[in-house]
Amino acid sequence: MTPRPRSAGDRVASAIDAVLDWAERIVIGGLVVTALGLGTMQVVLRYVFNTGFEWNEAIFVLVTVAAMLMAGARAVRENAHVRVDIVHVIVSARTSRILDIVAYSASLALCLFYVWCGYLFVSFARMMGTASPETGIPDWMIYAVMPVAMSLFSVRFILKIRAIALGTERHEAHADISAFDAGDAR
Repeated sequence: MTPRPRSAGDRVASAIDAVLDWAERIVIGGLVVTALGLGTMQVVLRYVFNTGFEWNEAIFVLVTVAAMLMAGARAVRENAHVRVDIVHVIVSARTSRILDIVAYSASLALCLFYVWCGYLFVSFARMMGTASPETGIPDWMIYAVMPVAMSLFSVRFILKIRAIALGTERHEAHADISAFDAGDAR
């Protein structure tokens, strides 16, 4: 079977994936190093010098949560997310493909719902003009982590759905099947 030529859509999807890959690596790495530094600093200040910064805990939690959300989107890219693989072992490759598209579409719908709800909440928080008492950071900036992360998840799910629909990605249970679209192969 000869590989199909790369279309403009393939090049755009590949470029989006490459940019997200680069951005995710840098942001996750930066957030992890920041969290590690803040956590270490707070422990040393608290237990060695019996002091600390009141804002440190809030920033540490925010940075850690943001890193975990970014890593979750990365897990979608790497197929390292939680899913039920046993079903794919007992169904045909075609059925597996349909199940993946349905599952990723449901996940995409949920993420888009969270983007919308997050946008509404961030708008409300911005209108209220409240700020975190520990950090002084406006609440809307803190809450914006959720719709931004869910937007990233949404893009990742769109890329997954496209790859599965075009047959350029297969579930691991059927990765070695040459006749992926045959429907009867297990």
